[in-house]
Formats: sequence, structure tokens, C-alpha cells
Amino acid sequence: MILFLISFLSVPLEGNGEAFIGYYPSKDTLYNTDVSITICSYLLRFEDRLDFFGRYSSYLEMAEQEGKVVLDPYFASYSLVCGFVFKGSLFLSIYCDHSCRHIIDRKLEEGKVVFNSLNLGFSTIKDHSYRFGENHYLISNYIFYPQGIFVDWLNSRPFYRHRFLIEGGKKINSFTEISLFGEYTLSNDKPRKVYYMLAPEIEFFSFKGDRAFYAFIKYYLKAKGPLRSPETLFFFGIGYTFFTPCK
Repeated sequence: MILFLISFLSVPLEGNGEAFIGYYPSKDTLYNTDVSITICSYLLRFEDRLDFFGRYSSYLEMAEQEGKVVLDPYFASYSLVCGFVFKGSLFLSIYCDHSCRHIIDRKLEEGKVVFNSLNLGFSTIKDHSYRFGENHYLISNYIFYPQGIFVDWLNSRPFYRHRFLIEGGKKINSFTEISLFGEYTLSNDKPRKVYYMLAPEIEFFSFKGDRAFYAFIKYYLKAKGPLRSPETLFFFGIGYTFFTPCK
């Protein structure tokens, strides 16, 4: 029986990742420089359709820089994800995300913020890292935060209950892509709060088969959130992404 089950499993040897650094040309002391890194690995495959994957990401937020310290993180967000993605006419995914946001080297009362969520998504690409390999893409996610009683290590703030995310992009030539990101969020507060985001972006990239270097300019047309609200701010920077082609 075990051998029968194993015959349907394989190790896909597939993965992807991305890193970028960006800067806010703003006088707002809460926004200066952001740095992000993400790595994803597909660990098991069932009948060439269903993959089990794990993903780690970190996001560092630098507020106003003071003294001789450069790129001094003020907040650091970490995320650990595990779940499944199914390849059909679209990519369908379901996964759990444990994420937390920590204050770095500051003595503030609020401490860390912890979120655990269940994510459901569909997209035309397997992962955001694959976007430069297609002429256009669409990614959509529904995120549910099942907190009731708030526990420090489980869900320590009522910021989120239901989140809806959508992003679409299209190449306009061989080195330029435009995209639009949108978010609509309902909190777990009483009375409930609403958060939102609308951010167009343009990316200039050099794509070489399974990797790309790129520069980007993003504008936060609308942005209201419990942690960050960079409304009317520009954000620009450079990045690198790679992926193993889907099999």
C-alpha cells in the first residue's frame, strides 16, 4: 500500500525567490527604505498536478535614519507559509501563513504583532516571481484570520478578519511591465474598520529565461491600513527574481 502511494509522489525540484530594496522620497519620518527577501520551494508533487510547498519571507522597514547608522530597521516582518497549489486551467492554492511584525531595538509598549491566517487564491501564474515570464498575469487572494480570543503567540491584534487582494499586470514591450495592486480589508474590531489600497506600478526589467533584474516605480494612490498608510507616496527601487520553470 505504501509503495502504491509513493508511486504517485515525486520531488519536483522546483523553486523561486525574489529580493528588492526600495526608497520613499518623502519627508514622512515613518517611511524611508524597505528591503524584502522571499524564497519558496516545492517539496512534493502528486500526479503532476498538486504540489506541497513551503515559503519564507522577511520584510524590513526603515524609518527615519539617524546618526551614522545606515539602513537601520525599525520594523521587521517575518512569514512562514506551507500549503498546496493545484495546476489546472488556473493555479489554485490553499495555505496557512504564520506571520509576525517585530519592533527592532526600540522600547515601545505595543511589542510584536502576530497574525495567523488561512489563504485561498487563484492565479494565472504559479507565483509572483514568475510574472516576467508571461505577457500578462492575474493573482487573487482571499485571506481569513480566525482569531477570537487574542493570544500573544497566535493572533495578538484585531486588525484583520477578511482580506481581499488582487493584482494584475501586462507587458507593454520586451522590457516594461505595468501592474495594478488592490486590497480591501475588514477588521475584527467592534465596530468593524475598513482598510484599503490601490497602487499602480511600472517595472523595467531584463529577463533571461529563468531570472530577471528589474527597477520599479510604485505610487500609492490610495492606502489606509492599521500598520502603514503611505497614501500619495512614491516608492521606487531595484530587485532580482528567479524561478525554476514550471514542469
